[in-house]
Amino acid sequence: MITLVFYSLTGQCRRFVDKLGLLDTSIELKSTANYPRMTSPFILLVPSYDDSDVELVDDFLTENVALCQGLLGSGNRNFGPEFCKTARRYAQTYGLPILHEFEFNGTDQDLEYVKGILSHES
Repeated sequence: MITLVFYSLTGQCRRFVDKLGLLDTSIELKSTANYPRMTSPFILLVPSYDDSDVELVDDFLTENVALCQGLLGSGNRNFGPEFCKTARRYAQTYGLPILHEFEFNGTDQDLEYVKGILSHES
């Protein structure tokens, strides 16, 4: 299974990763730690935040984009065009595919879909 890297400022993405059963094998980007230098392919899961709230993720992705296989976006559909805006910005900036977008911490269908993505990307 490919490595999942995620950022979770409010905990929604972390809950999604926990529901996937991957907290022990995923990499969580935290503002209190240096971001990792990746040596193998990964998929990046990001929430929808203002650009100033994801500077750590920006730095991580800039350094590791060559190994990023795609993006997963989490957001709130009530925000209209702002839904999954961080993943969409990264997709446009770096030419990365958005593999899936989901609301909040995901439904059972979202979990199954993402499990399939992660198992096929290895």
